Amino acid sequence: AEHKNHACCKDPCKLLDAWDPGNNEHNYAALLTSLATEKFGSDHFKAVIDTGRNGAQNRKDCHNFCNIRRAGAGRASTTETANNTILDAYFWL
Repeated sequence: AEHKNHACCKDPCKLLDAWDPGNNEHNYAALLTSLATEKFGSDHFKAVIDTGRNGAQNRKDCHNFCNIRRAGAGRASTTETANNTILDAYFWL
């Protein structure tokens, strides 16, 4: 929760306080790459975020996070990411 007030780490459902340190795609990628680095002793791990279905955040119920209706396509595939130390790309899967 070091950057919890930064735009990349929005937590509208207050999941960080409840149970989920990977409350959004960027935080999950940071957590995943950190654990991989710790486990395998190498810092070359990066993540790719699927942006094919995360364009609109229409979540009415914070417990509903899979296949949200009318989510729409998110950012087009690109290697220009918010944090290139942990992310290789955004990609429409």
